[in-house]
Amino acid sequence: MRRSQSSSFITELPLVVNSQIEKKLLARFQAGRQLYNACLHEAMIRMNLVKNSDAYIKAKKLPKGKARTTAFSEARKVYRYSEYELHSFATATAKESKWIAENIDSNTQQKLATRAFNASEKVLLGRAKKVRFKVPSRFRSLEGKTNKQGIRFKNNQLVWGKLKITPIIDWLNPVIKHGLDSKIKYVRILWRELKGKRRWYAQLIQ
Repeated sequence: MRRSQSSSFITELPLVVNSQIEKKLLARFQAGRQLYNACLHEAMIRMNLVKNSDAYIKAKKLPKGKARTTAFSEARKVYRYSEYELHSFATATAKESKWIAENIDSNTQQKLATRAFNASEKVLLGRAKKVRFKVPSRFRSLEGKTNKQGIRFKNNQLVWGKLKITPIIDWLNPVIKHGLDSKIKYVRILWRELKGKRRWYAQLIQ
């Protein structure tokens, strides 16, 4: 069952990041990238098992309707191919690594698993031909699930565990002011390369 979605907008703020903070961020992004790739690998294994199963092939031949939907669902259950099951895989993988668990909180772990599952599902449904595993230069964002735990925006700072990063806020900008006065669903942290330098940003999804 798909979640209901309310309309959203993004408020983006540049972050003040020194070399010490960047070193910590890069370590967390490396841990996140490794977890994402592990989840994507596992998702593709399970997806291919589903796609090639007799149950799935038979379900594709059924006319559209409840019976067809149920048949597809049952085929997925056999190989534990679901967003929830991949969340469990991400948690177990992080705990086993320990280093990943130390760098990536549980909420962010689940969002990475969801991201990997969605990528694999696009292939299953014929919306994409293949998935792409991330190299460091192409892994540029991490996000939380809510603004209560993990990556969040609190007291006009990006907070991620013990890490607190100050943003650059133009209080005279009415768009930024509106964003900061609005409710935050969750927070994304990302980087871009500008003129050969890495720049960091917080995106408040509101």
